[in-house]
Amino acid sequence: MKRNLFLAIPFAFCGLGLLVLAIAPQVFGLPPATPGQPPEPSPCLGDATFQISANPTTVQYGQSTTINWSVTLPPNCGPVQVKFNGHLVAKDGSESVTPPRTSGFHLIISQTHLGVYGERSSQTVTVTVTYPPRVVIDQNTQEPARVLLGALIDSNNPEQTVELCNVDINLSGSQDLVIGDNRTLIASPSCARGPRSFGPRIFVTDHGRGSGPLFHIRGDNVRFSGFRLEGPTKNIGHDGDKEKGIEIEPFGSPSPIHHIEISNMEIFHWSGVGVQVIDNVEQAERGRLFNTNPGAVTVKDCFFHENRHSDGDGYGVESAAGAYATFEHNVFDENRHAVAGGSHNENGNGLDYSGYTVRENLILSGGGWHCREGSVGGGILGAIGGFLVGGIPGAIAGAIIGGSDDMICWHTHLIDMHGDDNRWYGSHNWQCGHAGETMLIERNTVLYTAGPAIKIRGNPFDKAVVDGCVFKHGSRGDAIEQNGFCGYGDNITNPIDVRPNNQFGVDPMAQLGTGDFFGDGQLDQFMATGVTWWAKSPVTHQWRFLNTMKEHLPELVLLKLDGDAICDVALKPPRPEMVPTTYSKSGTGPWQPFERREQGNKSDE
Repeated sequence: MKRNLFLAIPFAFCGLGLLVLAIAPQVFGLPPATPGQPPEPSPCLGDATFQISANPTTVQYGQSTTINWSVTLPPNCGPVQVKFNGHLVAKDGSESVTPPRTSGFHLIISQTHLGVYGERSSQTVTVTVTYPPRVVIDQNTQEPARVLLGALIDSNNPEQTVELCNVDINLSGSQDLVIGDNRTLIASPSCARGPRSFGPRIFVTDHGRGSGPLFHIRGDNVRFSGFRLEGPTKNIGHDGDKEKGIEIEPFGSPSPIHHIEISNMEIFHWSGVGVQVIDNVEQAERGRLFNTNPGAVTVKDCFFHENRHSDGDGYGVESAAGAYATFEHNVFDENRHAVAGGSHNENGNGLDYSGYTVRENLILSGGGWHCREGSVGGGILGAIGGFLVGGIPGAIAGAIIGGSDDMICWHTHLIDMHGDDNRWYGSHNWQCGHAGETMLIERNTVLYTAGPAIKIRGNPFDKAVVDGCVFKHGSRGDAIEQNGFCGYGDNITNPIDVRPNNQFGVDPMAQLGTGDFFGDGQLDQFMATGVTWWAKSPVTHQWRFLNTMKEHLPELVLLKLDGDAICDVALKPPRPEMVPTTYSKSGTGPWQPFERREQGNKSDE
């Protein structure tokens, strides 16, 4: 017999009274009807009544609420189990809980009747959790993943900051976490990623996530900084797995973006892309990200490594769908492309072309692998890929290897901008036509030589400029390539502006200095590339940007000059016995005069 039952829950009106709700019973596990032998429902489950309430129903994070319950059973019931929040409890009781995030609580009663197990649940009582404007998650935080999601995603505060300290947070199963306006997710200053610390970690381990991002930044005034973001693919990704760590895609609005920053992070093992920036043209023809506002989205001081896919994606960073972003002071290693560009907004009017400023980055020697499965088609693709990289000999080798049963791999370029059209032999490579709008590639150091450093796959709508960069490649032709419009010939109508101040055939790794650039007694490697200075920690084994300076190591001395514990960089005096007169404090400051003190100077070398 089906009956209605009454659920009594305190109504939040001055803390008094009961709100009585009529709900239909939910009974599971009863046997199906059989002709001539109808099932016998358990009267203990069907006729039981529940009372469950929370007091209070809204708490601030860290505060507790009390859940009270009562289960009334009909007479002569056999054994019935009652569970609250997954554990066995008495029919009447209460429990104090401290929810980390807005949560629902309910009872489940169960019984085996006539050999059949059945259960029934009460209505859920929701306890809403609010958050202070600043939430710190550390090793003592219970359920840190739920606290993170609650504070960062659920909070209604106009501004919300979440700080991480000495924690590893597993967000496997989470996807497309939308980040709105005025949100900050950072490491606490004392726990942040640094020369001697890897910093807190947010990670996922679930493969098959598809191409959706973990974090989807859609608001303005957003900052992520100081922690590691680890994806699930340690090796080269294959098939449809193209996971994204962070996607920046502002909501449609006619107003420009003011400030989105990704900084001081280690971002790795995302087979799609570590950080992707795309635009939105729903309410404005050129969207919210464009070349007259290059500081709207900035990705800086990060380390992107091992973001790899066999034959598509595998990017450290990407500016696509008409977006414009600035990438500066980052280190890239073992990505298929370090910096990628999608030419234009494919879902819009075709007028919003992508671009970027790529400034003062360090691109190490690894990465650039592009792979296909070996087959007859692989032989053709191998021949094409080999020809693009190595001419006729490369085409022959690529055809032979590509026709085998193994993977065919070749090296591609590391700084990229796709075109908006395709040649006859490829429908998805976007290797000709118009290629982006404005690309400024300035004062970067590229140590990768297995393939080209830069390839612009078409004619820019505005310009592509390579200015003041340092290449290990021996010549401009080896380092920089461009396609034009599709068809016979190069059809380049807007060539890359390669300035005469670029340097080729330079290997700053050939001579490194040493010094304690972080004041803890440990010696770091020092590299002067000719445009920038970098220090590599013996603890993290990661390079970090120090300064924008053109001097090479033979022009410098590394000394502790000004009395603190940090190594300084000085211009080498004319004679070894002379004290330097000009120096950069800690290697990060501008050139300034040095006044000699009575105390001696101690060299780090």
